[in-house]
Amino acid sequence: MNKKIALSGLIAATAASMMFTPPLEAATTQSVQFQMNQLSYSNDSGKHALTTAPYELRGHSMVPLRALATSLGSNVSWNQSNQTTTLSGPSYDDIKLTVNSNIAIDADGRQIKLPERVTLVKGSVFVPVRSMAVLMKAQLKWESGTRTVTVTKPSDAANHIQRSYNFAADKQGWKGGFSDLPVDYDPDIYELEHTRELIPLEDGKEQYGLKLSGVNRSDDLFMFLSRNVGGLTPNTTYDVKMSFAMYTDQQGGMVGIGGAPAESVFVKAGIVNKEPRAVVVEEAGTPYYRMNVDIGNQSISGEDAKVIGDITKPNPDKAGFQRVDFDYSATVTSNAQGEIYLLIGTDSGFEGLTTLYYNDIKVAATPK
Repeated sequence: MNKKIALSGLIAATAASMMFTPPLEAATTQSVQFQMNQLSYSNDSGKHALTTAPYELRGHSMVPLRALATSLGSNVSWNQSNQTTTLSGPSYDDIKLTVNSNIAIDADGRQIKLPERVTLVKGSVFVPVRSMAVLMKAQLKWESGTRTVTVTKPSDAANHIQRSYNFAADKQGWKGGFSDLPVDYDPDIYELEHTRELIPLEDGKEQYGLKLSGVNRSDDLFMFLSRNVGGLTPNTTYDVKMSFAMYTDQQGGMVGIGGAPAESVFVKAGIVNKEPRAVVVEEAGTPYYRMNVDIGNQSISGEDAKVIGDITKPNPDKAGFQRVDFDYSATVTSNAQGEIYLLIGTDSGFEGLTTLYYNDIKVAATPK
């Protein structure tokens, strides 16, 4: 799908950021300061050395990305194979940048044009600071006399996050998986599927979702979605609220093998501080895929994932897939990387095919 180049919006926001804004009080801000051609920078923890100095390029101030991002409470990861760096921050979710490209990609998959290309100088990634400040929802002040740029961000933004995912452009970092089945399962009879596609709505509305589909052939099947949420303060306890929409075509009150096709497929949700995934476990000499977090078993909640409903559609007289909304909340401590993980899934006691779509996932986290 073609993605919009959001240049005009960035130009307008950049122009607004060029206006003088009174600095916020030090007790409520995070800030970082760079001076052009100086091998050091300053942030709230003091002065630090740089291997390569900030510089000006065609009127744009280029600064080292890692120093900028970490000083403002963001996480930075680097993919050497494709020369891509990803920022994860509390107020903007993910931003992806690739060396020698002037396109930034936000969490919704939109492409934002930068005034200069991202460059790699002596092992450090450099970016145009004014445009990055706009993308990171930070304030920027330029002192022409000293050739100094200061980027400031309210620290409240680093403590509270609010994200949403609608899958209009791509999977937005969500992973799909399957558990509670033998490692040597037959793909032809399990029919496992995880993809992003249009939800088959009766009204013909074009709406994308994440599809999970599979046949329960082992008296149990857990189909799940998961995603990390970064940019939090490391090792900090948060109150987290998550909501999501599930689309189901299963009518209540029906009879099925092993259990009802609607009431015996239990919706579960969890919020943890490590990646939920299926791992191989030996059981009576047979290897099975089991979750590495405690999801319980079918109608029984686990320590890390709770039962919050089933997949019965709300209107039995209406054909096709219908939306069901779910809410879940938990208290969780972020890991050492400032991350938590969201988990959404179904634990099936119905020994047949289940197909579901997920959309409109929202999460908000506030430190306790």
